[in-house]
Amino acid sequence: MIAGDLALQRRVPLSRWQTARALLISVVFAGALAFIHAFESAPEPLRLEPGQASSKTILAPERITFASDIQTREARAKAEAEVKEVYDPPNADLAREQVRAASRVLDYVDSVRHDSYSPPARKLEWVQAIPTVMLPIQTISRTLALDETAYHRVVSEALYVLDVTMRDTIRPSDVSTEYSLVPTRVSLALPAEQADLVTQWAQVFITPNSFLNQARTTEERNRASARVATVYRTVEKGQAILREGEVVTPLAIEALEAVGLMRPRLVVADYVGPALFAALLVVLLSAYVARARPALIAHWRSLLLVVVVILLFAGGAKALGGERTLLRYLYPISAAAMLLAVLVDSATALAAAAALALTLGFFAHSSLELAIYALTGGVIASLSLGRIERLPAFLWSGLYVAAANSAVVAVFRLLARETDLGALGQALLAAVGNGALSGLLALGSLFVFGKLFGITTSLELLDLGRPTHPLLKKLLVEAPGTYHHSLIVSQLAEQAAQQIGADALLVRVGAYYHDVGKTREPQSFVENQMDGVNVHDTLDPKASAAIVIDHVARGVALAKRYGLPERLREFIPQHHGTTLAAYFHRKAIKANGDSPINEADYRYPGPKPQSREAAILMLADGVEATTRAERPTTPEQIRAIIDRIVGERLRDGQLDESDLTLRNIQEIKETFFGVLQGLFHPRVKYPEPEPPAHAPEKIGGR
Repeated sequence: MIAGDLALQRRVPLSRWQTARALLISVVFAGALAFIHAFESAPEPLRLEPGQASSKTILAPERITFASDIQTREARAKAEAEVKEVYDPPNADLAREQVRAASRVLDYVDSVRHDSYSPPARKLEWVQAIPTVMLPIQTISRTLALDETAYHRVVSEALYVLDVTMRDTIRPSDVSTEYSLVPTRVSLALPAEQADLVTQWAQVFITPNSFLNQARTTEERNRASARVATVYRTVEKGQAILREGEVVTPLAIEALEAVGLMRPRLVVADYVGPALFAALLVVLLSAYVARARPALIAHWRSLLLVVVVILLFAGGAKALGGERTLLRYLYPISAAAMLLAVLVDSATALAAAAALALTLGFFAHSSLELAIYALTGGVIASLSLGRIERLPAFLWSGLYVAAANSAVVAVFRLLARETDLGALGQALLAAVGNGALSGLLALGSLFVFGKLFGITTSLELLDLGRPTHPLLKKLLVEAPGTYHHSLIVSQLAEQAAQQIGADALLVRVGAYYHDVGKTREPQSFVENQMDGVNVHDTLDPKASAAIVIDHVARGVALAKRYGLPERLREFIPQHHGTTLAAYFHRKAIKANGDSPINEADYRYPGPKPQSREAAILMLADGVEATTRAERPTTPEQIRAIIDRIVGERLRDGQLDESDLTLRNIQEIKETFFGVLQGLFHPRVKYPEPEPPAHAPEKIGGR
C-alpha cells in the first residue's frame, strides 16, 4: 500500500475473507488493549510518607487484630539494650608481663644512670628512645638525677603500685580512671617529688586486662530478645487511624497496611471496568473506520499497523504509572499520530490520537488535563503531516505540537492558580520536549514501520523517482526512446491527477516504470527504432503481438527483481488493461482475409485499471503514443486524438473498474490538451541567415 492512498476514502466491496480478517484483528486488538488497561488495575493506594502531615482523616473500615512488627521490634530492641556487655575476666598473664616489662625498663634506666662516660644529654636521649616510655623530659631528667637510695625506693614503689593496679579489672574504658587512682596507692612515706615520679612511671605500664566478649554479649542479647513475645495490635472498626493534620508515623502506616488501605485488595470489578473501557474504545474506532475509511478494512497490513501503534503507545503510557509526574507531560504520545498520518492518512491518525488521549487520561486517574493535552498534540500532529515530501516536515510538526502542548499546560496551570513559577517552567519545558521527542521518534521509526508493514511512503516514492535509480538507469541506457516516452507520460498523468484530486506523485513515479519491460527487446518497439528498421516488418502479426504484449510480464518480473512496491508494480499490467494490440490485430485481419482469427491472441492480459491513477496512466500512455506517431500540428488535431483515444477506452470498458467519473474524464482530457498543445505547438520557420558582405580576415594568417 502507498501511504496516504486516496482510495482509502472510497467505499469498496469487501469479501467474506476480508471482513472476517478485519473482525479477527479487532477482537485481538480489543483483547490486547483490555489487558493493557486491566493489568495490575486496582484502587489507587494511599500515598503517605512518614513525617508528612495527613491531608485527611482515615478511619478503619473493619475491626482487625494484627501482629505489629514495629512494636515487636521495639520491645525486643529494648530487651537487648537492657543486657549489659559481657567482658572476659582480668588476664593475670598480661598483668605479670606488664610488671616484668616495667622492671626491665627501669633496670635499663638504672644502667644508663651508672654510665660514667656519657654526658647527661646522651643519657636523656637513650631513655627517650625506649618505645614504651612516653614521659616528659623533666620527668626523665629528674629520674636520672636521683641518688642511689632514692632511685631504688622509687623503682620499688612503682613496681608495687603497678602490681596492685594490674590486679584490678581494667577495661579499655576504665584506663583513665585507673590513671587517676594511681596517686592514692603510692606510699605516703615518700616525699612528694618521689611520689610524683612513682605515679608517672607506674602509669606508663598500666593497660587494659579485661576485654569485651562480643560473641557472649550477642548470645545473651539474642536470648533476651527471644524471650519477648510478638506484640499484637487491635484496631476497631471506625477508629481513626490517622487524623487530618497529624504527622504520619510508621505505626500509622503499619495499621493502614494491615487494614488494606495502603495496598488495596484486587476484586473482579477492578479488572472489568478497565477492560470494558478498552472494549468501548475498540468499538468506537472500528465504527469510525467502517464509516470514514472503509477501504482500510481491505488493507489488512495498514489496519494491523494502526492496531500495533496504538497498543505500543498505550503500553508505554501504562508503564508510566498513575502519578501525574513531568514524565507524563514528556511522554511523546503525539508520535503515534505523526506515524499514522504519514503511513496511513490524517483522518485515521486523528481517530488513533483521540483513543490514545482517552487512554492516557484514564491511566492518570481520569485526568482531564492530560487527556486534552494528549488530544491537542495528537490533532496538531495529524493535521500538520500527511503525504510529506521533505524530512523537515517532522521538525515543523514537532514545533507545532510543542506550541500546542505549552498552550494547554499554561491554560490548566492558570485555572489552577499556579503560583510556583519553577513548577510551571518545568511543565512548559516538558511540553516543548514532548514535541521534539515526538518528531524524532516518528522520524526514526517511520522507515521501520513502513518496511515492516509493506507501506511505501511519499519519501520512498521520491527516492524511486530519482533518475539515479538502477532500473531507471537501465531503461535510459537500453531503451532511451521508451525512457523519453515515460517522461512525457509522467507529465501528462501527473497534471491530470492533480486536476481531479488523485495521487499525482504516485502516478508520476508509476509512469516512470510502466514500460520497463521493453528493456528486454527494445528494438521491437517503435520509439527505440532509431535507424528506421522495423523488425515487425518481417514477422507474423501474431508473433509481433506476442512480443509486444510480453513486455508487461517482463516489466512485472523486473519490478519485483528491483524491489518496487506492489502499488507501483500494479501500474505495469493495468496501464494496458485488456486492450487490443490494435495495429497487429488489424494487420492480422488484413492478412487473413476471411479466415477467422483468435482475438485473445492480440489482447493484453490485464487486469483493467483498478484505480483512478492507473486509469489516468492508461489514457496518458495511449494519448502520448498516438500523438508521437501522428505528429499533430493544430489544436484541433490534438483534441481529436485525445477524444479518439479516450472514447476507444470507454467503449472497450477499460475504465469501468477505476472509479473515474465523466466529469473526471472531461477534466483529464482538458489537462492532456493543455500539456500536449505546449509540446506540439507549431513553430515559426526562421529565414536562413545571409552570408556577410565581407568575410573577416583570418587571425594569424590562417
